[in-house]
This record gives sequence, structure tokens and C-alpha cells, in this order.
Amino acid sequence: MQSISPYNEGQLLLQVAAGNETAFAALVDRFWKNVYLHALAYTRSPQRAEEVTQDVFLHVWHKRHALREVEQFAAWLHVVARNSIINAMRKKLIQLAHWEAAEQESPDLLETLLVPDRQMEYREAYQLLLKGIQLLPEKRREVFTMSRIEGRSNPEIAAILDIHPVTVSQYLAKSLVFLRTYLAENQLDAIQIIILLAASTAS
Repeated sequence: MQSISPYNEGQLLLQVAAGNETAFAALVDRFWKNVYLHALAYTRSPQRAEEVTQDVFLHVWHKRHALREVEQFAAWLHVVARNSIINAMRKKLIQLAHWEAAEQESPDLLETLLVPDRQMEYREAYQLLLKGIQLLPEKRREVFTMSRIEGRSNPEIAAILDIHPVTVSQYLAKSLVFLRTYLAENQLDAIQIIILLAASTAS
């Protein structure tokens, strides 16, 4: 997606505030990578960074009505992302601090402490996405996993698999079409699908 001018960004925010899912998808596409990289720099964990980034955009959607009053969205989003990262790291420290106590208490308590930081519905949705990825043809699954799970760039994937970068893009596009349909058929709502697949479309 091309860079959004201040005017267009304002219009986009108004559309998101009104509940326009297509506008929200465009907003996620525009800002996902910046939030993810910011989270990754602090958490040093791709999985943790992805969870935090999902939480950030879920927060944006839930607070979409407030977007009408936002003048500098990038700055506003930075604050939301910073707070989410701080909360995630604080919870991780609490987990580590209680690790020994939890181990002595019971396996159930330890399992509770290690639950990822996101709502149950999104944990289940992510597991459904992983199942969908396994249904892809081998080459598409390989390319999609490298891009979506491992965070590799298209040129890097092309070099590793010895295929043309255009082929990588085609495989990703076809995989996205399949996964969007698969997730929708399994009754995930549009917002969940947008957030789950955002990392692939933002690369």
C-alpha cells in the first residue's frame, strides 16, 4: 500500500471509526510492520511480538470511535503499542518471578502462567490458522510459512527455494485467498481474519 497523505489518513480514520472493515484492513496493512518491528525489538521473540501486535490492532478496533479525535495517528498508535509492549513485558517478568513457585504448586498453575497474552478467541483463531496452513499444497505451505511464521522477505524466500520472486508473490497471494476462505468458513469474523493475515500482507 502506498504512503497515506495526511488528508487521506484522516478520511481513512473516519471510515474506521464508522466501522468500515475495508478501511480497517487498509490501516492494518499500512501500520502493521512498524508496530511488529517495534514490538520485536523489545520482546526479541517473533511469536511474542506478533501477539502484542495483534493486541494493539484489536485495541484500535475496539476503540475505533476515538479515532475521530485523533490528529496524529502514528503518534497515537505508538503510545498504544508502547503500553501494550510494557504490559506484555511486565507480565512476562511476573511469570518468570513466579516460575519456581508455580513449579512447586502444580502443573495447572504453571500452565496458566504460560498462557500467551491475548484473548482466548484469538489464541483459538491462531491455532485454526495453523491448521489452515497445513492444508496448503507443499510449495505454497513452504513459502507461506517462511513469510508468515519466519518473517522472511520475498527475495530471501526466492533465493532459499531457488524460485523466481514473482512465483513467491503468486504463491503468497493464492495462499491468502485460500486461508481467508478457510477462516471465514470456520466462522471467524472479518476483523479476526484481517488481524491474523496482516503480517503476510504488510511485508
